[in-house]
Amino acid sequence: MKSDVYTRKIWWKIAIISFGTIIGLASLFYTESFLGELRQEEDRKIKLWAQAVEEVFFAEDDTNLSFFTQIIQDNTTIPVILTDNTGAIIAHRNLNVPETNPEKYLQRKLEEFKSSGQVLENQFADGQTNYLYYKGSTLLTKLRLYPLILLAVIGIYMLISYMAFSNARRSEQNKVWTGMAKETAHQIGTPLSALMGWIAYLKEQYPAEIAFGEMEKDIDRLTDITDRFSKIGSQPELTDSDINQTVEKTADYLSSRLGKKIHLSTHIDGGSKAKHNGQLISWVLENMIKNAADALEGEGEISIRKEEQTGQIHIWIKDNGKGIPTAAQRKIFHPGFTTKNRGWGLGLSLAKRIIEEYHGGKVALVESSPQNGTTFRISLPLV
Repeated sequence: MKSDVYTRKIWWKIAIISFGTIIGLASLFYTESFLGELRQEEDRKIKLWAQAVEEVFFAEDDTNLSFFTQIIQDNTTIPVILTDNTGAIIAHRNLNVPETNPEKYLQRKLEEFKSSGQVLENQFADGQTNYLYYKGSTLLTKLRLYPLILLAVIGIYMLISYMAFSNARRSEQNKVWTGMAKETAHQIGTPLSALMGWIAYLKEQYPAEIAFGEMEKDIDRLTDITDRFSKIGSQPELTDSDINQTVEKTADYLSSRLGKKIHLSTHIDGGSKAKHNGQLISWVLENMIKNAADALEGEGEISIRKEEQTGQIHIWIKDNGKGIPTAAQRKIFHPGFTTKNRGWGLGLSLAKRIIEEYHGGKVALVESSPQNGTTFRISLPLV
């Protein structure tokens, strides 16, 4: 069913893009055709205007003079400059000539028309040659920009539509994952409660058995994970609590579960209160410590160090493992990227989101090399 929904959305995206492309191409073709006709019409008007100017200049009587004068005056949109064969300006029209330095302005406009405009050469009966320089009207200039503006609007429309459908699909996927996480937490809750009861019973029957203590730690960890899953999709609650307890509890749980030849040490002095969610910060630390253990390949050291500086708590997680390849260091926080043979590549990206979006802190790769191992820093604001 869901594949059908996603397939329909893909077809909707294709339909929107195709529809926008067709509209854009059709509008562009029509506008260019219209611009071509308008350009030809303006060229005919300019030729007629040039002939009218010639008739007025060389008229021997007043016959039809008013008619040609009317043709000259009817050109109210196309800017023109008329010169003789020496380049001297004889006449101009439709130019906003300033009162100060009009000659300089007209000369500058003439150079502009020569470089980017069009020219008509008029051979008069007396052997003189005049040159008529002109550019497209304001209307023609605006219409030239119309296809570009239209394409930009269509492009924005398609981009917004595509983003809207993508966000809708992402939102639907998030709802599915959230529902699955909550249902998983609900399903795990029942056997977990039973396990807690059995552990309590076994401790009463065999009080000297030390393994039950470690089993209780694992059940407590499963309880935290279940609670974490049940709260996916809701805003995490932050409390003003001692960050040391969160770090120590996580390190204590993992120290005996990383491997016999991996030594995990903590260097944490003094209490430091930070507004944080203990379960989420514990998950971040656990994820980064396990990544460090993977880099050690069964043997080495991991150290956790804390210090306060300029209103922040810095937690340093360092290992002496094989390091992260230089080419991969800029991608390690990208969702789906991993250097391991197995894994989803979501651990560090989720850790970054938890620290930065939910806690207003920062997580960064400080250094990594085969000689020095890898060091990460988590920074959280002090209360």
